[in-house]
Amino acid sequence: MRNRKLAAALMCAVLAITPVLTTFADTPASSTETSENGVIGPTVGAQTGDSTTGTTEETFPQGMTEEEILQEQQNRAWLEEQLRLQAEAMHAFEIGNFFKDSVLVGDSVALGFSNYAVKNGAFPIFQNLKFLTRGSYSVHNAFSAITSKSCHPIYQGQQKYAWDSLKLMGAKHIYTFFGLNDLYAGVDNTVATYLQFIAKVQSEIPGIEITIISTTPMYRGSEKKNLNNANIRALNAQMAALAAENGWGYVDIASRLCDSDGCLSKVYCSDSYVHETNAAYQVWQAALEEYAEAHLNNVQSESEDDQEQTTETQ
Repeated sequence: MRNRKLAAALMCAVLAITPVLTTFADTPASSTETSENGVIGPTVGAQTGDSTTGTTEETFPQGMTEEEILQEQQNRAWLEEQLRLQAEAMHAFEIGNFFKDSVLVGDSVALGFSNYAVKNGAFPIFQNLKFLTRGSYSVHNAFSAITSKSCHPIYQGQQKYAWDSLKLMGAKHIYTFFGLNDLYAGVDNTVATYLQFIAKVQSEIPGIEITIISTTPMYRGSEKKNLNNANIRALNAQMAALAAENGWGYVDIASRLCDSDGCLSKVYCSDSYVHETNAAYQVWQAALEEYAEAHLNNVQSESEDDQEQTTETQ
């Protein structure tokens, strides 16, 4: 968590830095060169590798004093740190950019995550990810008539059907979090209505990407009839299978928040029921960042494979 905070805090500053890629003026024997991949770096004192031991030894031009060698070593350490920070900030930026035009839709637990996002807006993920949430919202009441007593998410100052708000928000990818206000109707009925909700969104916004966020568990002893942890696990299993079958994304947050008995862990529960603490939302954040990173790695691997195939055919 500390590394992610460092990346978020330094991102703007580090991206603005143009690393000084030559050594200081008091090391006149240094020079720079551009490698084939366009990275500029010092050529003086390059490390020599030992192919048998795998160790490296720094070499410096003859005639340098101990003071000059020490200064050169400090210069190189500074340069390496700037490059590391720049790479870390760029990686954080890419993670955040992954959530551009993305909207998380859901109930009061998702609303809690949106409140957490407001307080942690320095993180790149929250500079792009948007929210469309409301307490008591569900896939069942998503289809109900809009009245003064309905609980559709509010956008631009008034209740709207989720698909209408999503169009106005320019959503290209939605992350759905439902189930806790739905399971009163049973697992199978909830799954069927969940699919109807997704189908409606897809019909209104062709080409939109779908990612299911697993329904998180309940605190020990708070279960009610059909709303219980066994049904939550059953719902998650069916939605994970449907996501794989339909090419949707799936983010398993639920298993990260469970105690040894499969209940919502005490440290992650704010009300001895289903609502969650900031510690839980840190887990949400980490899970979504890892989801983004996995997709970015896949895209990079596919790009590299395409380049290799192009090279082979030339």
